[in-house]
Amino acid sequence: MSQKEPRMSGPMMGWLLRRVLDPSALPESHLNRTRLGMLAGWTGVTLSLLLSLTKGWLGWVSGSVSMLADATNNLADVGSSLVIALGFQWSRKPQDEKHPFGHGRIEAVATLVLSIALILVGAEVARSGIVRLIRPQPIDAPGWLLVTAVVTVGVKTWMALFARALAKMTKSQTLEADAWNHTFDIVCTLMVVLALFCSRLGWGALDGWMAVGVALFILYTGAGYAREAIDQLLGEKPDPNCVREVYKAVVEMDPVFGVHDIMIHQYGDVRMVSFHIEVDAKLSLMDAHTISEAAEAAVESALGWRAVAHLDPVDRSHPLFDKLSALLMTFVADDPRLVDMHDLRAEGAEMPYAVSFDLVADMEVARSDYDEIQNACLSMLRRVLGPQIGRMEIGVEASVESAPMARRVFERS
Repeated sequence: MSQKEPRMSGPMMGWLLRRVLDPSALPESHLNRTRLGMLAGWTGVTLSLLLSLTKGWLGWVSGSVSMLADATNNLADVGSSLVIALGFQWSRKPQDEKHPFGHGRIEAVATLVLSIALILVGAEVARSGIVRLIRPQPIDAPGWLLVTAVVTVGVKTWMALFARALAKMTKSQTLEADAWNHTFDIVCTLMVVLALFCSRLGWGALDGWMAVGVALFILYTGAGYAREAIDQLLGEKPDPNCVREVYKAVVEMDPVFGVHDIMIHQYGDVRMVSFHIEVDAKLSLMDAHTISEAAEAAVESALGWRAVAHLDPVDRSHPLFDKLSALLMTFVADDPRLVDMHDLRAEGAEMPYAVSFDLVADMEVARSDYDEIQNACLSMLRRVLGPQIGRMEIGVEASVESAPMARRVFERS
């Protein structure tokens, strides 16, 4: 196994990993990631089917609606594990003309299907629990039945630990969701065991309440998975830590003045990143191109993502540049709505000079506030620099945004 593979507790886990992993690649590599995902899925299908049949028989023998509800929950797990296995298998399909970035997002589709199945099952389990509360029935819960139910808890505990270990190795949200699903199943089964035990003491109504409780767990889990899957499919905000890693990999290069407009695009485990870098405007086209390629290589080496760099030339030789830059950075620091400034340009051989720059607003700032930000910045610069500035072009954009930049031009009257 790979040296970077985390320790796995238990001989069964280790044996399964040795059978599946390619020792020449990291666990989070595309090859091993899909292999581990398929392993988790098919293992889940086998064990969940066994648990569903066992609990269904126990529920039929005892007459417990909560046990039957738990069996139905495990039957839904068979479907969800099948979706996981097939989802990872389909994600292995290579790139083609219609899917140039591969099929990685099918993992999110698999998670969405899983969540819909859980929500439907949760609704049906809740209905069964309510019916039992309305029309209570006696439950036969001998000791051997309780022992068998506890054994199923042990099996689910192993499944939860196994799925969580694979999720950490592959960094897969789908497997992390599957691990939580197994964890909730443990809680649900323990609730059923409690209901069966209480029924021996004459508290039969608890069986219906536990069925409703199991249903709430299922519905909560399904809704959470659905939200995560939809966020991935629609394109969620990138992880700030990832943005910082890209920034750090590029800004530390000596010829680079600054980095902005970092955009991360994810297709399953395939990621692409684009960014703008500011360089000296006096560089030759060949030198600037060399810097952009070096910046792309730095990101690809640090993160393993496909990177594309856009060059923004910055002329710092203008007599107004340093003063203007200091004023704008102070303005950004004083306004809590702003986080950065870039693409500053001062042009003209004599006053009044033409100025252009872009302000970066926090993601939470509404676009309706952009006009106010631009007017406040204009007022500050006119007050401090007076006749030194003529035409001003001020842009405002969010730190991560797909909408066009809000840009206005102000001419001196």
